[in-house]
Amino acid sequence: MEKVIKRLTASSTWAASTDMTPIDFPKEGLITEVKIRANITATLTATAVGEFWRRVLQNIKIQGDGGRSYLGMSGEGMSRMLALWNEIVLGVPTLHSNGADIALAGVDVGSTNFITELIFHPGSNPKDPFDLSACIPARALSTLQAALTTAAAAVTDPNGAITAGTFNYEINEVMGVPVQPGMMTPLGSTLSYAHTANYSDNGYDIDVPAGAFLRSIVMLIQDATATTPYRKDDEVTGIKLKRPKAGDYLFEQSIYEAKQTMMSRYGCRGIAGDVTPIGAIATIRPAPTSVIDNIPAGFVVIDLRPYGHPLYGLDLRNYQTGDFKLGLTIANYAAGDDTIIYWDQLMPVSNDLVGR
Repeated sequence: MEKVIKRLTASSTWAASTDMTPIDFPKEGLITEVKIRANITATLTATAVGEFWRRVLQNIKIQGDGGRSYLGMSGEGMSRMLALWNEIVLGVPTLHSNGADIALAGVDVGSTNFITELIFHPGSNPKDPFDLSACIPARALSTLQAALTTAAAAVTDPNGAITAGTFNYEINEVMGVPVQPGMMTPLGSTLSYAHTANYSDNGYDIDVPAGAFLRSIVMLIQDATATTPYRKDDEVTGIKLKRPKAGDYLFEQSIYEAKQTMMSRYGCRGIAGDVTPIGAIATIRPAPTSVIDNIPAGFVVIDLRPYGHPLYGLDLRNYQTGDFKLGLTIANYAAGDDTIIYWDQLMPVSNDLVGR
């Protein structure tokens, strides 16, 4: 067994709102971690939006043979979801400080360079960079690619824009280990729900996907009444994981207690640079260090491992979609509000890949 971190020579060049050319990943081993580094040049003004450094990508996909998604984040602002997931579960900040260039302390304008990094760790032991509790079986695949879709150029600043950028890639691989029977592989998909009305008592039900292990549910909840959508806690105020056929449920929590549970579960002290008050956006650039040690607004990771397998979560392989439902309490409805959900699933490797 050999453990290697590889820096890919191929890179992606920024173009606004574009499906960039897919990047081929090496296929010599088992991939345990993927890093995507965005090197961005932007013209940021005093009205640069909150968490601008997290807003660079729309879609983030890692796809193998037959279009199988090992990471399948599709929708509005997926780089924000993956970045916040990194910060909670991995304990890894997203933004690399560039000193004065990024105006950490307050209002600075003009051309600005910043570097933000996104990490996908498919395993359940995030402190182990070569964690094989779940991995991408690259050595058994004929195709494996990263496919990114960029955001609009003005996503960071309504009065400025991203003017250039490059995306670089690194992967962690375990070499010399063939694919084993029962080896877990990541499988994930995104659901976007545009709010249509207020619902009380967790009354809006979303079907939970079945057919795999469900390790966690990642939710990003947005208030879209401002020019730029911001995460807020007063849109989805309660969550409940129901089993309608059994007439019971696994948990029922307010959004605040659910987020506190998340922070305790992952040992996260807080996130620096969380969403600043919307009223301040017009007069000062929301700096990453302007607010520290916060529980993030409008974002929660619901870890299902305490309810099932200690590494893989709920075993829903013998269930049908709809046997479990995620109930939401929705308040303060306004047109444009939405909830984005990433279903963090795991699936044993298919038998035809075993031994390769």
